[in-house]
Amino acid sequence: MKRRDALARDINLEDITSSNNNAEVLQRLRDNDRRWGFQDTLFIEETYDGNDDGDDMVFMISEGDDLGWLGYFIGRNQSLDALAIHFLPQERERVDAFIKGVNYNRSLREFSFVYPMDVGLHNLCSFFRDNNNLRSIHLCRSQIGRECAHELALALSQRQAQSLMQLDFINNNLDDEGFADIVQALWTQPQLEQLLCSSNNIGRISCEALGALMRERMTNLTRLHLPNSGIDDACLQALVPGFCSSNNLEVMSISDPITAVGLRSLSPFLQSDSCILRDLNILLRLGYEEAVALVDALKGNKSLSTLHLLRNVTDTGCWSEFSKLLCDTSNINNTYLSNHNLTHIGAPKHMDDTPTHVTDLLEMNAAAVAQSSNMRNREIAMPSLTRCKIFMSHPDLDMEPLFVYKLKCLPLVAAWFRTSIQLCSDEVGSWKESVPELESRELSAVYKFVRDMPLLVSDGYWTNVVK
Repeated sequence: MKRRDALARDINLEDITSSNNNAEVLQRLRDNDRRWGFQDTLFIEETYDGNDDGDDMVFMISEGDDLGWLGYFIGRNQSLDALAIHFLPQERERVDAFIKGVNYNRSLREFSFVYPMDVGLHNLCSFFRDNNNLRSIHLCRSQIGRECAHELALALSQRQAQSLMQLDFINNNLDDEGFADIVQALWTQPQLEQLLCSSNNIGRISCEALGALMRERMTNLTRLHLPNSGIDDACLQALVPGFCSSNNLEVMSISDPITAVGLRSLSPFLQSDSCILRDLNILLRLGYEEAVALVDALKGNKSLSTLHLLRNVTDTGCWSEFSKLLCDTSNINNTYLSNHNLTHIGAPKHMDDTPTHVTDLLEMNAAAVAQSSNMRNREIAMPSLTRCKIFMSHPDLDMEPLFVYKLKCLPLVAAWFRTSIQLCSDEVGSWKESVPELESRELSAVYKFVRDMPLLVSDGYWTNVVK
């Protein structure tokens, strides 16, 4: 680096680059130009089809580019916020020279590497350890073997600044023990908000470590994505105590080979009063048993709004279970206790095949949620929704359970209907009933008291007349 320091100011940038654009990129790096365009990000890409004309925030790598100098100028730069590496050549000497230079950078807040090769990430350990501005690390398709994982974990554990907010590992050939080392290192990073481990080979060891970390230390986590990483029922069960202690978790993704057993184990978390999870992404073929288990786990949940089922629902009976979750028609009390928060169940909306009888209920929930923009509106919208579901599911309300209290409940019933008419006279989703129809329901309910207790009604009437 000292040799390059002496030459950096006077070197002809066109001599060490393959295009005018690349020379301009080096010029901006050397001059600490703060106008880097999209989120102050430098993209490193491959030249394709003979096109080496990038723009002022893309360095297009070709044979004529000295990657040692590129790495050097990145390492010495003090204004660059983000570096996205989407290509590096196969020549190991050029790559090592580049990585060595990047290692000295202390301004980057986001570091992203998306390329299928072993770039020697262990050579970046001092960058990961000493860059106190680093907020996001995104590693995709780069090979992270056991030794590399251990060295990366060591670097993370030695970070003095608690600036890291996001850590992504996607298709890195990361194994169970390697990820466990990284998780153990994150005890020094309790401020982490997003952790993604996708398409790797983790297992029980790392899940137990992650569950303990979330339970004891990492309470700020808002997003946890663990799809296609070999997590089975036992792994998910090891994570649940951590979920229950993570009161900020809002988005979560899980996938095969989880079965109904694993989905049912989520009950303590999803049914907890402290659960604020709003998006749950499930990547597995959902059969009837899995649907029943998931519905059971979601009973009583008051936070989830989106349930993405990102693979086929294999049994049509599944949709009946989801319909029951949204509006249980078995009795009035169960209808009242149904889920009134979910607004989407199924695949992403642009390819959604959720049946109409489910989407109608989801639209009702969505309409009420839209009206609940503040607490005052929520106090009106949610009672309106529950009563609309009751009217929709029970055309003839059964008053007989109230007869044991004689006429004491009649004023309460009348008051309930009067309030309901005010709340339910507007359209809620796809459901609407007119005021005369609701008043007819009220008259029917009152008539049932008169029909079954005529003498009490008569005595009450004449008592009032005499007075």
